[in-house]
Amino acid sequence: MPQEGPSVASGTPGQQRGFEWIACEICGSSRHHLVAARTDLFLGGNTLFAMHECEECHVIYQFPRPTPEKMADYYPPYYQQYTKGLVEEKWLTRLSRCYGLRKRAKIITKQVQTGTVLDVGCATGDFLSIMKTFPRWRVYGIEPTHTALTYARQRIGLSVVEGVLNVAPFAENSFDAITMWDVLEHVYDPLDVLKDVARLLKPGGVFVVNHPNIKSIDRKLFGNMWLGYELPRHLYLFPSDLLRDLMAELGLQEVERQCLYGSHAATFSSVMFLIENRFKDPKVQALARKLLFSVVARLLVLPYFKVIDYLKLGSNITAVFVKPPDTKSVQENS
Repeated sequence: MPQEGPSVASGTPGQQRGFEWIACEICGSSRHHLVAARTDLFLGGNTLFAMHECEECHVIYQFPRPTPEKMADYYPPYYQQYTKGLVEEKWLTRLSRCYGLRKRAKIITKQVQTGTVLDVGCATGDFLSIMKTFPRWRVYGIEPTHTALTYARQRIGLSVVEGVLNVAPFAENSFDAITMWDVLEHVYDPLDVLKDVARLLKPGGVFVVNHPNIKSIDRKLFGNMWLGYELPRHLYLFPSDLLRDLMAELGLQEVERQCLYGSHAATFSSVMFLIENRFKDPKVQALARKLLFSVVARLLVLPYFKVIDYLKLGSNITAVFVKPPDTKSVQENS
């Protein structure tokens, strides 16, 4: 029988308004089991959120989950992705981030040399600000949060549409490249979103998606405290092979899969969750954060992260899909 969330006292989603109980939106199955449960480690509070694994397709999804209206409460203006962009970082941090963002751009230009790119969930526009420095690329973004898109438009000068992909006013075969950097796990109706990617991508175009790696060492090590769960903002976590098969059904072929970026930050963010849970003194937490994210610490653990990334066991995984030149577009109602 399917479970309806962890049986705990007051404060569970099942006892509050604004939450919904759904079958798996990937395969339609109602059979699932609990794999993780925790409170919101970013905003705090005593509401317990839960992740379940579908027993049919093995996607991991939040159950029960906040309704779209309720979810807005969990993306405040000070959410870390919305606060400041690349241009406001200190020079050393900016240099490091620019290196990582250029790695993302090059994974696109490796497949398609020129054209139009859409960054889905572009936040404050950091990736697009780097992508537009590449010759002969036109850049566009879509972002549901008004604070972030206003920053991207006014501070960075980007063309950004407000909204979500599967209701956006884009024409079929509009883009040579579509990217989702740590976005797919946040969306409702992910299958509809992926269908729209296939519809909007030009034949010969490339789709790049970075998402939590459920086969990562971090997930095994940190359990409920794994950054990849990011409850309640993460709704779906995909096994890489399932995502490959879904995209193949939509006419896109996986050509590459790697741990491209973020392993160090993801691992030590999970370590920080453990420290914050154990030590409540702000001074201890601040010291731990300073040490863990220092340049010295990063250099010391670099060999370890090189190995786990090579083995595709980092906390994040990046998949690259190409739409063959002769592929017909997938209609929204397919």
